[in-house]
Amino acid sequence: MTGTSAIRDQLQALLQEPLKDWELFEAILQPVTFKAGDFLSEAGKTANAIFFVETGIVRVYTLHQGKEISMDFAFPQSFTTSFASFITRRPAAVNLQAITPVQAYAFSYDDLHKLYAVSLQSQQIGRLMAEQQYLLKYNRELSFLQFSAQERYAQLLKEHPEVVQHIPIKQIASYLGIEPESLSRIRKNMSNPD
Repeated sequence: MTGTSAIRDQLQALLQEPLKDWELFEAILQPVTFKAGDFLSEAGKTANAIFFVETGIVRVYTLHQGKEISMDFAFPQSFTTSFASFITRRPAAVNLQAITPVQAYAFSYDDLHKLYAVSLQSQQIGRLMAEQQYLLKYNRELSFLQFSAQERYAQLLKEHPEVVQHIPIKQIASYLGIEPESLSRIRKNMSNPD
């Protein structure tokens, strides 16, 4: 682990004012590691931690009629959890699974709420993180309405070029809302434009 400075930088960027209570927040961070295939949290269980992915890639997926549907990927320098479960304290509908080996930091629901009780700035950070997650989901939904699968794939590659190296085509296709065969055609068209 290279340390918690990346988390501090992200929180500072969210807050846009001096991060006075960093030491309190840093104290609740726990380094965790996962092998490829390990679950960070599972559907049917309540999500008790938020993870900051330092290295590696995490897939967020659910099962529908026996088929895995990729809903999101957490790339390095991002936060992830089953946010609905974490907030409501109900069993999660999604799995978080390491696609590659993952090094991360975790902070628990209980520790975060104890921090909220003593730090007004931490409450503000929690609200800003929730707003950020909402905007990410909103933009993803909007992209399905405004852009073709090929455009969404091109954007994914632009933002995260490591996708094609580490994520199976079946999982990427599911994330884009298409079949693997369609993604194969898109990739062929993009590598051999007319």
